[in-house]
Amino acid sequence: MESGAGRETSEPSRAITGWTVGLICAAIVACGVIVSGLLHKPEPELTTQPVPVSTTPARPKATSSYVTPPVVFPVRIPGCDVVEPPGDGKTQGYVTSDKFGYDNPAFPWFSGPKAVAMSQALRAGLPDGVDIGFAPVRRSLFFQPIFDPTSESGEHLDAGGWTMADATLLRGGKSGDLMVSVRQSAAPIPPCVAGNLDERRHLADGTTVDVHDTWFEVDKVRTLNRTANAYLTDGTTVTTSAFDVGQDSGSHSGTVPLTVDELAALATAPGLSVTAAVPPGTPDVPESCGLGFDFGSGTGGKVDESVAHRLEAVLARIPLDGLTLDRPLGYLRPVSSRGGGLCQIVRITTPGKQSSLRIKITTGQSLPSEAPATIDSDGNRTTLRRLPDGTAVESRESRFSTTSNRPGAQPVPNIEHTVTVTRPTGSRVEIGSTAERPTEPLSFEQLESIALTPGLEVS
Repeated sequence: MESGAGRETSEPSRAITGWTVGLICAAIVACGVIVSGLLHKPEPELTTQPVPVSTTPARPKATSSYVTPPVVFPVRIPGCDVVEPPGDGKTQGYVTSDKFGYDNPAFPWFSGPKAVAMSQALRAGLPDGVDIGFAPVRRSLFFQPIFDPTSESGEHLDAGGWTMADATLLRGGKSGDLMVSVRQSAAPIPPCVAGNLDERRHLADGTTVDVHDTWFEVDKVRTLNRTANAYLTDGTTVTTSAFDVGQDSGSHSGTVPLTVDELAALATAPGLSVTAAVPPGTPDVPESCGLGFDFGSGTGGKVDESVAHRLEAVLARIPLDGLTLDRPLGYLRPVSSRGGGLCQIVRITTPGKQSSLRIKITTGQSLPSEAPATIDSDGNRTTLRRLPDGTAVESRESRFSTTSNRPGAQPVPNIEHTVTVTRPTGSRVEIGSTAERPTEPLSFEQLESIALTPGLEVS
């Protein structure tokens, strides 16, 4: 029999596979709260820095409606010997997590280089003609730290332990989001449940792939969704899920950027499994510059991708004699999806000079007011001078301490040098270097030479 024209409830329905729920819930992990429900909304960029956890859990609005396609049962599903009836669609609750990091001892298979290797495998598996949208590092198909949730009572939840990568994909003039999760699990392959999948595929190597082409509506707004869940023989579960809506734009294109077959191929791409070896020389993850330091959402408008590529070429030509970087200068990403300019953070790995080097380029900035050199109560020193063309060059030395979230960790003193160059046109280049004492950051002279490089300003 058929369950009706559609299923509507203020609670999420099991007509969408549980892993799809997990993926969309993971999209708001950065807020510290997962709300049970398919609330597809933008989130702040994740970083390897500790993320504050909300003390007031967000709850779905009582008036919110959630509708999925009608479920027919009994039904035959290709590849399934037995099909179970759909559940009653009742589930609720929330979990929190403040455990972000690439070196979580609870998940020894995962690390920064492993995340990079998986990200490279994921990008290599995209079909020809599909481009990744110009977005912050967090939204550029880089696998994020393991999500390790706890319940409201503080208990560890077995439902966690996944890493996720997501991005907006561009294809044929239309866009939509892709979310990919990878986890290690000893659980058996779940049963076939009516409404959760359209087909179960059994591959020659023993991998099982469930595919689903469906939709859901939240408050009468329909989102198209295709999903592939791959259960690999080594205990890896990979979920690839594509939508016809972009998280950053919030608009529906009406076209999902990947087909079901392409999602299934992506879910089984070599290099995504938890046991796949990390190629020698794989670098650590690039630092996200969307949060922390003075990078915030910032002010100023968005900078076009074409302008960003011009600036990247300028950065790539800057000589950094005697310095070894973990990756070249010249990979500028938007500070945030809402604007605020471009940024990049690299690590200097030269022995005795280990530090970070960050760059931020913005537009629409005001020239700083004239002020004498100052030293505040924390010993931070600031100086300002003008160039003949009116350009302001501001230098600042800051001293502070950082403490990791590991038990018993002690504060580590840091020193930071920052040079900010603001042009009369409103174009601003900010270069900063931070090091743990007693190591010294790059000198003001070195930073200023970078910031004043001709061609870095945005006209």
